Amino acid sequence: MKGRAAALRTALAGCCLILLAACLLFAAGCGRGADAEAEQLQVHFLDVGQADAALLQYKGQHMLIDTGDVDGRPALVQRLKEKGVHTLDVVLISHPHGDHLGGMAALFDQFHIKQIYDNGQESRTAMYKNYVKNIARKKISYKALNRGDKIVFAGDVVCHVLWPPAEGAAAMAVSESGRTNNQSVVCKVSFGSFSILFTGDAQREAEEQLLRQGRRNDLKATVLKAGHHGSRTSSSPAFLEAVRPEAAVISCGAGNSYGFPHAAVLTALKKQRADVYRTDRDGTISVVSDGQGYTVTKER
Repeated sequence: MKGRAAALRTALAGCCLILLAACLLFAAGCGRGADAEAEQLQVHFLDVGQADAALLQYKGQHMLIDTGDVDGRPALVQRLKEKGVHTLDVVLISHPHGDHLGGMAALFDQFHIKQIYDNGQESRTAMYKNYVKNIARKKISYKALNRGDKIVFAGDVVCHVLWPPAEGAAAMAVSESGRTNNQSVVCKVSFGSFSILFTGDAQREAEEQLLRQGRRNDLKATVLKAGHHGSRTSSSPAFLEAVRPEAAVISCGAGNSYGFPHAAVLTALKKQRADVYRTDRDGTISVVSDGQGYTVTKER
């Protein structure tokens, strides 16, 4: 009996060692998978309705470009938390229209924000005034961006600001809305040889000025976030020819009353042979890059 008991104990010990080794190997594999994921730049164009919001994640840090509108606040918060966001290292507001600034009130309440950038343009709206008050009250670092500025995100990801110029862009459109749109921050996010051009709501007047700067290589990008939700006021053929995107993302709401994206924009993108993704049809669109290639995943 003693011999059998000893043999049983030995067998059990052997099984335990095998299980322990398997667990350690599994954990190591999971760790490598998590490390590999952290080393990739993830850009999520969030489905927040007729608005803009894009989350960048790299090496455990989080950057948000635009924040959606007021109606999309619950969806914005939910989607950020689903992505594991507790702290926003950087928030960039392209311009102070409600469909780009509208989610900030919820972000101030729900997340720790380290740094805020915008285009320096003021607004008379209560939303904007509350935004300014919260920055001061929470003592959040703030900077207005101009052409030539650079944001280094998590060490390896660089956001090059191409627009607006320091002197502003107020004279570029007749309407007040157009002036605000044309003051949008236009920036190119670069990671290795991969890049995404974010255009806010910049319209053709701003696009023409960007082309006249004579630095068309600055506009060339792997992926384009199409301007102004796919409106015909943006994405001129000449501008698209300079960008030459392999893929384009249009952030717009299903059945929106503006008719976005406009057919002319879709046709122009087709001529560039760009793959087109739309949040109204595809839901949240995730672009993941290792600094060379990239993949695109649709929510639906």
